Amino acid sequence: MKKFYFKQRAVKKPKLPYFSLIIAVIILIIVIASLLFVFQDKQSSVSHSETSQSSSQVTNQPKEGKDYTVQYSNSSLIKHSTLNTALKKAGLFDFTYLLNTSDDGGNDAKILVYYNQTNQQLVFKFYQNGYQSANDYQIGCYDLKQQTGIHGLQSSAFNGLPLVYTWENLQTK
Repeated sequence: MKKFYFKQRAVKKPKLPYFSLIIAVIILIIVIASLLFVFQDKQSSVSHSETSQSSSQVTNQPKEGKDYTVQYSNSSLIKHSTLNTALKKAGLFDFTYLLNTSDDGGNDAKILVYYNQTNQQLVFKFYQNGYQSANDYQIGCYDLKQQTGIHGLQSSAFNGLPLVYTWENLQTK
């Protein structure tokens, strides 16, 4: 019998660079951890600045009795809720704007609101800061039915109407 000799061939296994794989994983973990740390730090600083900003806005809000006064009259003619809703829609509850003395502010010293029960309208008299007499005012109107402002009123539009609301700026006194 003939002997067969088999050549043994070495099987070539692909060499995995375990060392470089381990280093790449470690670097990846360090990069991810540093990114998480950086983003977590930024988020906490953002929320801190938002918190301080919102708290400063709260402290800068005008306060009734300190910055302005409000007085309701003839409350049997119109409900406070109806009046307040209309005043909000007309922008007369934006006290920051009303107290603002810059060119783009209200610059108001006093606002008188009269109620026209027949036409379901509120008629406003605006006195700006520095007014000299009872004749130094502007007129505005709000229609309660249509929920819109009315322009072009004559000064007699409030004659004989009952006063239902007074707002007065205390900062200019």
